Amino acid sequence: MPRSEKSLSFDVARLVFQSRTMTMHPTMAIRLETHDADNRAIALPSVRAVVPHRQAVAVDEAARPAVLRQRFKLGPLDFDYRAFPRQRVVALSSTDTTVHIVLPITGMTVVVTEGEAQTLRAGSALLLGAITRTAVVCTAGSSALFLHIPRAAIQSAASRALGSPRRLAAIDHLFNWSLDDLGARLPRASVAAEPGHDDPVLERRTLDGLVKRLRDDDVADTLFPVARSVQRAVEHIRANPQHSWTINDLAPMVGVTPGTLRRNFRTCLGITVTQLVQQIRIEWVRARLESVTESRSISDIALAAGFGAPGVMSRTYQRHFGETPSKTRTRAFRAMRD
Repeated sequence: MPRSEKSLSFDVARLVFQSRTMTMHPTMAIRLETHDADNRAIALPSVRAVVPHRQAVAVDEAARPAVLRQRFKLGPLDFDYRAFPRQRVVALSSTDTTVHIVLPITGMTVVVTEGEAQTLRAGSALLLGAITRTAVVCTAGSSALFLHIPRAAIQSAASRALGSPRRLAAIDHLFNWSLDDLGARLPRASVAAEPGHDDPVLERRTLDGLVKRLRDDDVADTLFPVARSVQRAVEHIRANPQHSWTINDLAPMVGVTPGTLRRNFRTCLGITVTQLVQQIRIEWVRARLESVTESRSISDIALAAGFGAPGVMSRTYQRHFGETPSKTRTRAFRAMRD
């Protein structure tokens, strides 16, 4: 085994041992920035405690990457690209609101969580969903993407993809994923133009692509269990969309407090009860308009769906489907004649 790999194995063993015994030496302890509310990836200021100086492997200055770090946001997603000329340890801490994904790009990365070490290379990624501290050992010459994602954003995307309210379990999960799957090129060509720049297309592609890859995994049901309280509330709304549902109506019917149900709606579906009621109503209207056996006028259908006025329904319908109700009905009749 090359000397550098022996050194890395020894250092990882030390991290594993100390995380198990919880008697970490002050210079070895994983440090989190207290002023960073999201507990994002923070590199330790020195690696002399991780690798003895005489054994540390450094990349030649001529081979030093042009960009060592590049960070930008796409909506709620926080991309943190980092290149490591020398070995470094990065500390991550997932919470009930934020999770992290470690995606190696080049070289080798070793992730140590609760006494267990996992080795990652390009093509593999680790979702850190468990609410615990994690040490990520990035070897000299390696590069990686640390993706920080609100838990609610993944849950909303999973709910859309799976067709029912889902939550993300508090577990870590190793899966196959790469920059090609992500559809991004890192580092980006222009550093100055990118930070803070919103790109809804890439944001949606990243979330949907991530959920699709996780959904196809054998542990998808374990990773994304059904949010029972939200599911039962949705069933009540679908059974009677004309009713003016409120959180206070639904909470006792599904066995949780109004505050819990409100929070679960936002974190699992990304919308409120009122927005879901309107969405279900407008979908019910569309189904009626596409039925050639439906003889009621558009105004009557709107009132039957629970809209107070036909004009409100028409505006909501056009905003949701990109066409007027009359256009949907005309298209349905033309399709029947054809």
